[in-house]
Amino acid sequence: NQVNNMLLARPAMSRGGLPADPRPSSVSAGTVCWPGGQNLPAGDANCRRRLATWLLDESQPPTLLLPGQEGIRGIRFPVWLNEKGLRVAADCPGAVEKSLDVWPLPLEPWLPAGERRRVRLPAVSAACPPVQTADAAPLVLSGLREGAVVKRLPGEQKVMLPLQTTGGEGRRWWFLNGEPLQAEGAGATLNIDRPDRYQLVVMDEAGQIVAANFTVQ
Repeated sequence: NQVNNMLLARPAMSRGGLPADPRPSSVSAGTVCWPGGQNLPAGDANCRRRLATWLLDESQPPTLLLPGQEGIRGIRFPVWLNEKGLRVAADCPGAVEKSLDVWPLPLEPWLPAGERRRVRLPAVSAACPPVQTADAAPLVLSGLREGAVVKRLPGEQKVMLPLQTTGGEGRRWWFLNGEPLQAEGAGATLNIDRPDRYQLVVMDEAGQIVAANFTVQ
């Protein structure tokens, strides 16, 4: 309120009242849903979060996926569901087509558990499974355990931690304290030169996550 009163007290304001809206006529207020980036009807399950935004020429382009940071499936999954809500093949009795939007893979480590794609995507029906749909093997991290205390060798300034993942699906994304590492394969080597607490997160293309909190002394 104080800032607003100061602005209104300026000579330019007092002569003309409130300033003219600087927005071009092509810019308008709107509402979009995330993660898809477009407006959806009220109650649509793909609208995980509704936010106000500015639109150019009233266009609502879909969420732009960063190159190399998303699996081949993208964030939109066309599925067929049976009466129990399980994923089935398109030719199964009573199958109904549905499209499910999930959050981009780079956000997975920081999403609530109920928003991660392995929860958002329904389980597969054992009686009539979709064609070429197989769940990835569990993602397992080797070389570092939760709560580990890593001590530097006498006379050494750095700690080198060779790590390996097994299972999972496709590429890997590695994060140390939320920052991406230059590694995308099944293995990576951490070079740490500062005593502190750290969190390592590894994610695969299926959205599986494995994490370890550790301390370097």
